[in-house]
Amino acid sequence: MKEQRAIVATEFGQMHARLAGEGGVPLVLLHMSPRSSQMWTHLQAVLGRRTVALDRLGYGFSDAPPRTLTMREYAAAVVQALDALAVDEQFDILGMHTGALEAIEVAHLAPERVRNIGIVAIPIFTAAEREHGMQTFAQLKVVPVEDGSHLVAAWRARFQYRQSPYDLTDVARRMLDYLLAPYPGQAYVGVFSYDAAPRLTSLRHRLVAFVPHDDVYEMSVRSRAILPVQATYLDLPDCDMDLFLTAVPRMAALLDEYLPAGRE
Repeated sequence: MKEQRAIVATEFGQMHARLAGEGGVPLVLLHMSPRSSQMWTHLQAVLGRRTVALDRLGYGFSDAPPRTLTMREYAAAVVQALDALAVDEQFDILGMHTGALEAIEVAHLAPERVRNIGIVAIPIFTAAEREHGMQTFAQLKVVPVEDGSHLVAAWRARFQYRQSPYDLTDVARRMLDYLLAPYPGQAYVGVFSYDAAPRLTSLRHRLVAFVPHDDVYEMSVRSRAILPVQATYLDLPDCDMDLFLTAVPRMAALLDEYLPAGRE
């Protein structure tokens, strides 16, 4: 089934969705920051189930929110978007980095609607890390200058945390995601204001943590100790932060195993 697009209303603005596949328990996909739902398109193309990938408010083709939102408000917008998209049955949810925290909060807001949860990395920050994040990542903004040097700086930043040889087509896509966000660091305010540890620990859903060797790998290893007892931890030493570009068949197989589409 060819990808379809939709724009739906939430109380904080309109959200853009990429819809693909048919049948099975729907899988909701929540992207990392400052990316968009575009990061899921390769995965959506190979999964044999209905998938819904959302652009977080302020990213991709979704509206910018009227103000900086909390993680609970981002999660509420996800639930409202799913209502508008007629995802009214139980669904599985998979989020990476910012999307992982968003997925955790969606499960708290709508516990009876979430069946299984997948998180990519375990982004549980210490108080010092949260303060540092507020002073760095949360301040990311695009400030145009006449000679275009802001574009060069943004392009060079897209190579951070990656090793050559580079996929320049993907770099260009990630550059576009960055420039589409009027305030690329805005979601990080919600991330670093969110006390994620007790929200993760108190989950009662089936949960799997996929742990690539990415820029927050050490944090994920440290945070393994606070996973709820029913959680599964999967170390992925052959994957990095671009695993949904470079390891799509492997991730599709793991999702089929740990977040299967079949109804129980």
